Amino acid sequence: MQLSRVSEKNEKRVLFFIFLVTVIFRTIFVYVTYTKTESASWVDDLYYIDASEHIADGSWDFNHGESDNLIVGPLLPILGALFIRLFGDIIIPFFVYNIIVTSLMVPVFYYLGKEIFNKKLGWFLAIWGVFFIEAYKYSPHILKEPTLFLFVPLTLFFIISSIKREAQRIKYLLFASLSFAFLIHTDERFFVYFPVFILFFLFIKPLTLFSFTKFASLWIVFVFLLMLPWGIRNFMVFDQVVILSPRTTAITSKLWGDNLAAVASHFSDKEAQQKLIDLRHNRAIQFGAHYSLYPREYGKLEAQSRAFINFWQPTYFRPTFIQYGYRPMKWSLRHNVASILFYGIFLPFYIIGFFVLINLKKYLALAVAIIPIIHSFLHAYMVWPLERYRSPVTFIVVMIGIWLLNTSYEHIKSKRSMFNMLISI
Repeated sequence: MQLSRVSEKNEKRVLFFIFLVTVIFRTIFVYVTYTKTESASWVDDLYYIDASEHIADGSWDFNHGESDNLIVGPLLPILGALFIRLFGDIIIPFFVYNIIVTSLMVPVFYYLGKEIFNKKLGWFLAIWGVFFIEAYKYSPHILKEPTLFLFVPLTLFFIISSIKREAQRIKYLLFASLSFAFLIHTDERFFVYFPVFILFFLFIKPLTLFSFTKFASLWIVFVFLLMLPWGIRNFMVFDQVVILSPRTTAITSKLWGDNLAAVASHFSDKEAQQKLIDLRHNRAIQFGAHYSLYPREYGKLEAQSRAFINFWQPTYFRPTFIQYGYRPMKWSLRHNVASILFYGIFLPFYIIGFFVLINLKKYLALAVAIIPIIHSFLHAYMVWPLERYRSPVTFIVVMIGIWLLNTSYEHIKSKRSMFNMLISI
């Protein structure tokens, strides 16, 4: 209640204070974690460092032996190259960057929750964001997750603002396009939301065919213009239209061009790929022997079905195998508890809240709520069920869960007040 009173008088100061507190918490965590472990747990980080060094040296085509092509979104490697050029180092500047973007995520959560529901929901979501365990986990790394944690909610905020604020619609639409461009140039999988966000313009009021067509067209034009520079680079390198990274050709090759999946891997030759497969198989055998389990390869349909369940799964208390049957998975007690506290306890309320939103005809909130479902189907289809792939949209599950809990509480409180009033009469 006190926070609500303060926020009404000086919302920006409260948000700035929360932002600073978050920066301090993140900084302490990064310092302690990196001092203790350094780069011992780094895997994909090493690829991003290598890619950044290539660009810093002036190489954009990546025709250098093993790394034939840049197989990830270009934003982080370019950012890393910029850090190398400016500071002569990539690690510390990247940590500072991660701390800042995951801390900026917190006020963005507030404004997004406020825009979709109300201030109270915004504050609850912002406070959750301060302690969001995944934001801490990936800050002492050189990975895309911290960037995604900011630009997914920021893109949503700008799109919803463009829908609700008629006088500033084009300005917010331009911001939304810019934020989305950063997002998809970080992780090309988020391009799947490009047509989804077009449908958001059906919520413009007053809705006419002209208004929908106008702003949907502007969205398409803005985004494609921002994609054009890297698209030209890709055409020059691959001699075909490649959307963002060669990994997208697994889908686009059904319509045009070749499937470049072979170059969209850390290992471009069959011998290296076979070594990786053998290594994973041996690890799975050792893991299974320790827990009296035996791995087996899942068929495609079974792997996809299991991946859908694994994507939503909040805990791994028991040892198991995921993906195609050879990836061991078992979390520590600390990891399981953290996942329950910051995700699992909200999941059932998200599911119920989804149907309550339908019943209450809150269609804009429902459009946001459906994003994790789309995300889960995409990752189940690609058989990518890891927790880190769910993390960028976890805040939506939490937001809907908090909304339902708060709505239920207000409903119960209202009924209790009415009952007490009747008794007093």
